Amino acid sequence: MSRVIVLGPGPDTAGGIGVMMGHLARTASDHSSLSFVESGGAPGSSAQRLRAFGRAMVTCWAPVADGTVYHVNLASNGSTWRKLVLTSLLRVRRRPYVLHLHGGGYVDFLKNLNGVMAAIVRSMFRSASSVVVLGEFWRQFVSAELGVAARKLHVIPNAVPGPASVPNAKATPTVLFTGKVTRAKGVIDLLHAWGSLPEHVRTHLVLAGDLHDPDGHITRLLEATPDVTTTGWLNGDQLKKELARASILVLPSHMENLPLSLLDGMAWGLAPVVTDVGSVSDVIEGGDSGWIVPVEAPRELANAMEVLLGDTGRREAIAQAARSRWEKQYDIAHYRRRLEDVYRQVRTG
Repeated sequence: MSRVIVLGPGPDTAGGIGVMMGHLARTASDHSSLSFVESGGAPGSSAQRLRAFGRAMVTCWAPVADGTVYHVNLASNGSTWRKLVLTSLLRVRRRPYVLHLHGGGYVDFLKNLNGVMAAIVRSMFRSASSVVVLGEFWRQFVSAELGVAARKLHVIPNAVPGPASVPNAKATPTVLFTGKVTRAKGVIDLLHAWGSLPEHVRTHLVLAGDLHDPDGHITRLLEATPDVTTTGWLNGDQLKKELARASILVLPSHMENLPLSLLDGMAWGLAPVVTDVGSVSDVIEGGDSGWIVPVEAPRELANAMEVLLGDTGRREAIAQAARSRWEKQYDIAHYRRRLEDVYRQVRTG
């Protein structure tokens, strides 16, 4: 059995990477053992984050058994600067590492770097034994903009657990949004779209997640928009209850990589309405398993919700197709095996 050291947010740390690592940590395998080392990006005081980063540096330098592989989770900004230090230590020690790009903002992040820093980031990517991305958009980006050889690139979409069977269809469909309630997640677009729906169509919209509203704009819209409930932060069991009650999953984000909330909705048999960002178009094939709308387009978003709220047959057909696609491609049961194929390739050179 080979050892894999996973550097980055620990399992179930807030944020998409942490949640994804939590799902991974709960898988089992006879082929690899995983250990997770927090690298300083998790919530906490400056001192706590610095200590975690120090422990991660020690982990990268300390003696390990032959064949150990380092799995380095990566997003933009501070995550990249920390991982540059950690991967530099691994390079000095001649240890193989896999970069796993999660952050949806990497295009803009790279674009805003000066020439020297961009070259350093490219060197980190090119020196990796393998690079894992979440979809074809990111494969093309990492190849063209970061210069990673095609033989090193692997597309492994995110994956989530789901119920053994989906709840029965609801007589009155509820629309569910899950995630941070922010402008970047398209919540302002969503509230404008929801408020524009005819009264005889509009049912109930649930916003499940923390509200981040520094200028108060979302709060004012919430007060003026009918038939909306906000839940605040939900734990895993509470979120499952909201997924079980809903019929439509809406995610009008301005930027994503591959959102876990979309996969959760598919796993629970919801009909997805999502924006065309990141790797979403890899998941929602041909519109059969979901409805894709442009970014920052409240009118198109309202039209999609109006059609699905009013057409039970179409809504249920899309929901069934979404669930089927999750079962075949995005069930966490398949995820670890795909990663182990990458680890095996790294170990054998």
